[in-house]
Amino acid sequence: MYDLAIIGLGPAGLEALEIALRNNLKVIVFEKANLGGTCLNLGCIPTKAIVHCANFYNDMKNCQKLGITLLVEPKASWKRILDRKNEIVSKFSKILNSTIRKNVTLIEKEANLIIEDDTIEICVEDNLYSAKNIIIATGSKPKNIPGLKVDSRFVVNSNDIFNLQELPKKIAIIGSGAIGLEWAMIFSNLGVEVKVIEKEQNLAPGFDCDIQKRVERILKLNNIQYYKNDFVKEIKNNTICLNSNIKFEVDNLLVAAGREPILPKVTVQGCNEDFKLKIYANNKTDFDNLFVIGDACGFSYLAHSGAYQAKKVCGKILSNNEIEDKLIPSVVYINPEIASIGLKEQEIENNKDEYRIKKVLMSSIAKSWCDEAQDGFIKVIIKDNQIKGAHIVSKEASILISIFSIFIDRRIDINDAKNIIIPHPSLAEAILEVLKND
Repeated sequence: MYDLAIIGLGPAGLEALEIALRNNLKVIVFEKANLGGTCLNLGCIPTKAIVHCANFYNDMKNCQKLGITLLVEPKASWKRILDRKNEIVSKFSKILNSTIRKNVTLIEKEANLIIEDDTIEICVEDNLYSAKNIIIATGSKPKNIPGLKVDSRFVVNSNDIFNLQELPKKIAIIGSGAIGLEWAMIFSNLGVEVKVIEKEQNLAPGFDCDIQKRVERILKLNNIQYYKNDFVKEIKNNTICLNSNIKFEVDNLLVAAGREPILPKVTVQGCNEDFKLKIYANNKTDFDNLFVIGDACGFSYLAHSGAYQAKKVCGKILSNNEIEDKLIPSVVYINPEIASIGLKEQEIENNKDEYRIKKVLMSSIAKSWCDEAQDGFIKVIIKDNQIKGAHIVSKEASILISIFSIFIDRRIDINDAKNIIIPHPSLAEAILEVLKND
């Protein structure tokens, strides 16, 4: 019998595996697709590789304001961009494959669960495997919209988008979360005409109200049209008809309406009905030795959230330690980046008197002018002399939010935070400026 079985090797499963091996556990892992999961193969890493290419191309087209003249007009090759993305994914995939195959038993087939009384076994075809503890980290898939069929040709999802043989001239994107916004900016920077359709009242619905307003401005500055509080009512040939009766023709429709969990099939002996696994906020199930982490939980579809859940569950397995939940930062890699952690202004609407809200514009920081990065702000929400929420629109927001993650996690007093030393010149000086204002 194994000490631990891990089903799924995306960021959450890989973190659990690393901790288990460090602690000399006998481990067996199951991965039916590609090591690294969605993050490495169809999500975070390939998308950010393309984001960089698109941003660089856009910077080249606008380099005259920096005193640089190109002798020939830059051209973007979608094929070469995808080739570079594939090279990066392949590099890390080879490292993962080499490391895992040397150190652990890997079963590269679909794994399901069979439960009899209080005993859980992992079933792969006709083979059964047992482990003292089992972690499900099977990830997620693109969420479908009822009544809208993804045909992977005209209507595509965030997996299919990498298979486009050439750039569309016009594209519509359903959803203005991280996936929708990042692809909107990618396509816009590469010269594609982009329209974003959001069913909610505001763009970037999961973010602070000030970020939502700034996202509208960012899209406008990039000539990206958007439609709020609207949805696709009908598709005729290549014509999209919205509920508002607005019609337009596109080459592709990208469905970026979020993600939903993937879970293994669970068979309970003696039960003829489909068994639905209950997953609780602490990653536990109704079975003491069965845990679910990462996207498979359906709580937070972020790689770093899944990795932290792996630490929590492994702490429970190894030493029965309960690790506290922490606030998870979110980032959208558009230009400028947006990042957020903790309380949003709209969440304190009914008791604003208990909080202080402070904000500084990035344009007040000298380095932002040096970097052509004046657009944006840092906003903090303070209570009891501690930061309870931070929201950033800025170049390097993904780095800046990490500092606020530390402030919040360590419950650092504002007066102590003000006394940290930050290099000059840097965009991080905006952190001290927003705290000075308090």
